[in-house]
Amino acid sequence: MKKVVKILGILVGSLLVVVLMVFIGIYANNKFQLKKEAKKIIPYGQEVKVDNKSLRVQVTGKGEETMVLLPGYLTSSPVLDFQPLVNELSKEYRVVVVEPFGYGLSDDTDKVRSIENLTSEIHQALEQLNIRSYHLVGHSISGIYSLAYINEYPNEVKSFIGIDSSLPDQGGADDNQGGAIKLLSQSGIYRLIADVDPTILNAPKLSKEDLDQFKYISLKNIGNKATLNEGEVMQANFDKVANITYPVQLPVLYFLASESIEPDDQWVLIHEVMIKDSHKSEIKILEGGHYLHHTQSKKIVETITHFLEK
Repeated sequence: MKKVVKILGILVGSLLVVVLMVFIGIYANNKFQLKKEAKKIIPYGQEVKVDNKSLRVQVTGKGEETMVLLPGYLTSSPVLDFQPLVNELSKEYRVVVVEPFGYGLSDDTDKVRSIENLTSEIHQALEQLNIRSYHLVGHSISGIYSLAYINEYPNEVKSFIGIDSSLPDQGGADDNQGGAIKLLSQSGIYRLIADVDPTILNAPKLSKEDLDQFKYISLKNIGNKATLNEGEVMQANFDKVANITYPVQLPVLYFLASESIEPDDQWVLIHEVMIKDSHKSEIKILEGGHYLHHTQSKKIVETITHFLEK
């Protein structure tokens, strides 16, 4: 009996060693690949200095009206993520994509991602570009940041356009899965998952070269200090705008995804309530998922143009 127990102990110990070696291999490979991929990342847009750090923006198009695009939570590369929408918008407008700290090619930061800091940093970037009158376009979590931003700088923002944008009443802001993200990114398992199922990266339809860049940047940024902290303080940021509304004169256009409405019968309602006092507002439901700008860019731009001209 003792011999059997001893053999089982050896087998279990050997199995644990094998598992440990596999995880060490995954970790080491991720570190090696990150270092290798860092040299392959091709810079885009332009750099502005905010708080002595590099914040990346991209300006496209020469229209008289300016659209400022703000990304959703954990969007790896806002410039590449918004590319289908920028391609359409830039035919009619000047388009500015802002990559907050921790996103895209902007620096990481350990400065708390409070809504006050986030909005101030975006405004400082636009000031340096001498952009003082614009339409704000926010995807997902940027709906929350935009609400605070608009009330802080009401004389600059000409309209708000939300792409399946978040609102204070939606709930779920405390479920940010920061611990899981940190574990998956630091262990290298996230890379393994992305290799098996690339759709986890939420990339739009891009050229092979841009898709490679999107992946490099995604793996570089996942689990960084800025985005992890953003998740940690997300509920606090939602709470800060709980009683804030848009100025009644501000035009507001919401694009809502059909796939967001299906599992949440309150999704349309909370957006309707948010604009009930608005003098000019509209809700447009489009077929597709949360990243509507990946698949419905042409329809989005047509609707924006009609809405603003109306």
